[in-house]
Amino acid sequence: MPDEIYLDHAASAPLSEQAREALVGASLEFGDPLSIHGRGQAARRLIDDARATIAEHLGAQADEIVFTSGGTESVALAIWGAVRSIRELGTRVVVSSVEHPSVGGITHTLESDGFETIIVPADEWGRVDLDAWAAEVRKPGTLLASLQHANHEIGTMQPLAQAARLAHEAGVLFHSDACQTVGRLPIDAAALGADLLSLSGHKFGGPAGVGALYIRRGVAVSAYPCGDDRERKRRSGMENLPGVAAMAVALQEAVEAIPDRAGLGWRLTERLRKGLASRVPGARVHGHPTQRVPHIVCFSIPGADTETLVMALDDRGFRIGAGSICSGAPGDPSPVLESIGVPATPGVRVSVGPETDDRAVDRFLIELAGLVAELGRVEETSSRVMGRFAPGEG
Repeated sequence: MPDEIYLDHAASAPLSEQAREALVGASLEFGDPLSIHGRGQAARRLIDDARATIAEHLGAQADEIVFTSGGTESVALAIWGAVRSIRELGTRVVVSSVEHPSVGGITHTLESDGFETIIVPADEWGRVDLDAWAAEVRKPGTLLASLQHANHEIGTMQPLAQAARLAHEAGVLFHSDACQTVGRLPIDAAALGADLLSLSGHKFGGPAGVGALYIRRGVAVSAYPCGDDRERKRRSGMENLPGVAAMAVALQEAVEAIPDRAGLGWRLTERLRKGLASRVPGARVHGHPTQRVPHIVCFSIPGADTETLVMALDDRGFRIGAGSICSGAPGDPSPVLESIGVPATPGVRVSVGPETDDRAVDRFLIELAGLVAELGRVEETSSRVMGRFAPGEG
């Protein structure tokens, strides 16, 4: 069995040692944080401490943080809760064409309740068209605009502060899915202009199944589901105490390491981008060359069977993402790539982490180049054989 080289950090990062210790420690606290007895108050203190830590690293106040089951629920609560709380003012929600499927999922649900989703296109690099964005958020009846901080497939970062300013000038609420940037880059929700901002713990070394939503003071959000008074009546159901505690520890650790990890990530992904261009014939790298997160490289190889390629790399120990990443099989075309003018193409996503080094990148490039050449020879041989038996010949 070959050594594993994990290159799928954009999907889920390994649980950090400090987060694991916090997870185990908090698991011993079984009191209900709403209870007034000693066990309940001990649990409440852990929740409060975690909330304060998350807030600190988002440039927020503790009462602006709501804990959720992950990034998808954070996105859903932000968009669904915000527009339903002001639905008497309009029905329009503006998003970009390159959002995560969680955005499309909740806006589709809202459409069945009478809301309208407006999709603003992105350019060839995956950056939103700000002129088209401005035109849409200014139209009457627009309640909220949502724009991801960085794309989950191609890594392109959006001009978030400008987009938020345009929304606010039109009196429109602004939400951002920041799941790929929190813990990887410095984040100040207020400076970015976010009224609502979503994050997911397992993207930066916390456990899966826990996330958070920043809700700026004064922004009304309807609770879902309803049933109790937890999370300031914004999200019912008992908090995932071990997950929340571990997520806060992981974020603290990740933020402290940003200067080193971001620098390493940008160096490694630049090495990947250059290596793909020089070693892999036909490889096309997608996403903005400079306005991008440190950890993601997305590419496609026209004519190559992506599913076969990914499975062959997996057999050699390389764990990577492929296809439409979050919403389909490895061989499925990527909606993100289609939206930026790369039709019917399954993308391949490589995403690095703190343990990735030059050796891992170079081994990946060598194996990839060899596999692409091998698959090309197989395809050429198959074509010749089929040609010999074509109708009307022989």
